Amino acid sequence: MKKILTILFISSTLIAAAQTKPADNLVQYVRPIIGTQRMGHVFPGATVPFGMVQLSPETDTVSYELNGQYNPDVYKYCAGYQYDDKTITGFSHTHFSGTGHSDLGDFLIMPTIGKLLLNPGTADKPGSGYRSGFSHDNEVSGANYYKVKLDASGITAEMTTSARVGFHQYTFPKSDNAHIILDLMAGIYNYPDKNVWTYLRRINDSTVAGYRVTNGWARTRTLYFAMTFNKPFIQMSYKNFSKREVYGGFWGKFNHVKNFPEIAARQLKVWFDFKTEEGEKVKIKVALSPVSIDGALNNMQTEIPGWDFDKVKNDGQQLWETELHKIVIEGSNDDKENFYTSMYHATINPTIYMDVDGRYKGLDQDIHKADGFTNYTTFSLWDTHRALHPLFNIIETKRNADMIQSMLAHFDQSPEHMLPIWSNSANENWCMSGYHSVSVLADAVVKYTL
Repeated sequence: MKKILTILFISSTLIAAAQTKPADNLVQYVRPIIGTQRMGHVFPGATVPFGMVQLSPETDTVSYELNGQYNPDVYKYCAGYQYDDKTITGFSHTHFSGTGHSDLGDFLIMPTIGKLLLNPGTADKPGSGYRSGFSHDNEVSGANYYKVKLDASGITAEMTTSARVGFHQYTFPKSDNAHIILDLMAGIYNYPDKNVWTYLRRINDSTVAGYRVTNGWARTRTLYFAMTFNKPFIQMSYKNFSKREVYGGFWGKFNHVKNFPEIAARQLKVWFDFKTEEGEKVKIKVALSPVSIDGALNNMQTEIPGWDFDKVKNDGQQLWETELHKIVIEGSNDDKENFYTSMYHATINPTIYMDVDGRYKGLDQDIHKADGFTNYTTFSLWDTHRALHPLFNIIETKRNADMIQSMLAHFDQSPEHMLPIWSNSANENWCMSGYHSVSVLADAVVKYTL
């Protein structure tokens, strides 16, 4: 059956990857910026195929609620970026792609110089905060690579990824007052009290780590991170924006503290001060883990042990070459851009959801270890059961089998003993009607066994 399906697929103008020339470069046809206008709900930033990190810019701070009511403008920002916007508020590490609802936008980073401003400001007055104007003329969006010049500071921002690590590279002007802001309050589809708790600790003069707990679309979601710089920071400071409690202990008297080794609150913003030379590149690695701070540190050391930005970029683009070469078409450059951009978007989700050692948080909120499979999350099955998973049965056979193993693990960990409906990050979101996992499993069983 698999051979028959493959032949049918090839006969509809597609050529098997085995027939391609190794020199063919298909990454050049990927345009992640396509679909970022209006309701495309995709992001232009960097990711590897099915990666746990999606490092991409945010272009506004639209809240889920406006005057206590649902804000309809928020729907445009499912992926955090709108092509028609004129400003960037920062770069965060997690994004959905192509979905009709949202969450995520974790651990937003923004480089600045001069007077420190901790609020993003408004789009009509970007100088009122840390956000910056930008031009599409100074923006590059490709497979596993994003670059933009921030007009407010003259800083050039570049980013790339491995599966679990986001790699930032910021080229600064000369400054005695350079900052990296880490906004732990920011998020996509933000609303009051989405942040349940945030924690950060200083490991040394160039590394911090922590976690964030959110109550969003995923109602009990914890994500751990480790963040390291290629040079020591002069000092680390934070400001607590949480509502003042009746008694907050010693720290209840302060909301702005410098160089204290650990901080915890509902609403935190942290910043790191530097001095930079003209053209100096400040590099940052941010590793994620669904399990622990140690897991994030191990993910970072395993996947990106060094500081070679171009190597990480090229390694990720080679992964995309391998993916895209599974289907090779003939046609005009426009045809190839349309096709390979679509194929790129088709192979972003579902996403890996486990550490390099195989551990992951399950639906039961316990820590499990994937035995013989890679664990995945982001199952938008209402959208994907008809075509995406049947396509994966042809071009991503092993990966789709792992996705099904992940769905069966979800069943075992579910108190209702149900397959996923719309699941993300060890949470069942119960979004949309139907029970589409069944058709995904049935399709795979038939094609694997006949």
